[in-house]
Amino acid sequence: MIDWRRFLPRFADSLWLVLTVASVAGCGGDGPSTFNAASVVPLVPDALLPSASHLVDDVECYLPEPSRLGPLACTAVVAGLEIPVLVHSPGLDGRIRIESPAKVVLATNVANHVNDRLRSETGVEARTACVPEARVARKGQAFDCTAIDPADRQIPIRVTLVDAAGAFRVDWRSGDGP
Repeated sequence: MIDWRRFLPRFADSLWLVLTVASVAGCGGDGPSTFNAASVVPLVPDALLPSASHLVDDVECYLPEPSRLGPLACTAVVAGLEIPVLVHSPGLDGRIRIESPAKVVLATNVANHVNDRLRSETGVEARTACVPEARVARKGQAFDCTAIDPADRQIPIRVTLVDAAGAFRVDWRSGDGP
């Protein structure tokens, strides 16, 4: 029978040596790799609006202080308004996370909601188009929409955002519509 207590001191010394070498090897670089803000800027439009990245007019990222931890602060211009954007350094999986607390409302989504509302309230099946293509969800931002009913009558509609979550109010601008 082997007395493991006799080998334990030698094993403990070997384990300590392996752990020390492994930890020193991990610290052998010139420091943490820097996060290149310039390389991130082109990624922001696709991350913010994957289906409509052309609506992001401009992106500017601010160089962080070297001692500062946390995400990189950026600003993007969408539909003429600046919105804050955070770019997180690559995680353990190597992926960069890009996010904004601001919500962007697309005209196609508004048009679909207007169509649904027309159908539910009046029974009219309409085709609706809204401009501009997008708005930042802020109180007072508006879309001008036109619904066309089956008889090809145009129904002017104003859709006004009422909060930062993208809720909106629909105003029929003509007494001739449904």
